[in-house]
Amino acid sequence: MDIIIFGLLRGAIFALSAFGFSLVLGVLGIVNLAHGIFVVLGAAVTWWLVTELQVPLVLACAVAALSSGVLGALLQRGLIARVFALHPFMVLVQTFGIAVVLTEVLNKIFGTSERVLRVDLGGLPPAVQLFGSFVPTLDLIVFAIALASAGVLFLLLQKTDFGRAVRACRDSRRNAELVGIDAGRIYMLTMLVCGIWAGLAGSLLVMLTPTAAYMHFHWTIDAFLVVVIGGMGSMGGALVGGFVFGVLNFAAYYLYPTLAPAIIFGTLILVLIARPQGLFSLGALARK
Repeated sequence: MDIIIFGLLRGAIFALSAFGFSLVLGVLGIVNLAHGIFVVLGAAVTWWLVTELQVPLVLACAVAALSSGVLGALLQRGLIARVFALHPFMVLVQTFGIAVVLTEVLNKIFGTSERVLRVDLGGLPPAVQLFGSFVPTLDLIVFAIALASAGVLFLLLQKTDFGRAVRACRDSRRNAELVGIDAGRIYMLTMLVCGIWAGLAGSLLVMLTPTAAYMHFHWTIDAFLVVVIGGMGSMGGALVGGFVFGVLNFAAYYLYPTLAPAIIFGTLILVLIARPQGLFSLGALARK
């Protein structure tokens, strides 16, 4: 039971970090190898604002998430869009290079050490009993925030003009532009949303575990695995995939730490054999 509980709690962070990756893959049609930078940037900015400038935690998380979002929008408009228009496949090389450069920038600004943010819960107990297990209160708070943010993203994509424009560009950029949608602007805003949600994941992550800039590729890979499990382009799939991956990840490292990577990727291979489109894939998007 402990494995399931703690796996689900950590899976919420995996899902939160994967939402933007799935959205960019579905709408822009690119695999963003710089995605993990948004996560570690959110963590670094949150830690720095709280510890160095004494900014309230909630405000620090908001600023950190917005910083990651702005970075995503700038990268899309200034760099990725230009290369994608000339040679879409080269975006893989470009985003990998961006990740390497930005890692060094973050190392220079925030240092190379792993940092964790100690959070004062006020009058709340440090842990609560849940199904016979003692669960840290902070983990439950982070879990609730992750679920709430998933709901906000769902409403944004399903109930707003921006969401309808995103779905139109996802289905066909040409048809979207024929009805007056500025696809370039939608792509930029999609990267903004991607960065905000990934940055929020980093803000929550730094409260739970030590984080540093060099971990960016780890979070890119994890987001990719979550999307593969859940299905490309599906926010619901990313959420369920995050929970599944969280339980699998926690179980593997808890029971067989030396074999954990082999167990995780071996299970992923079996999932792909049984259901290559993922749990909730959008069929047309998988072909895209």
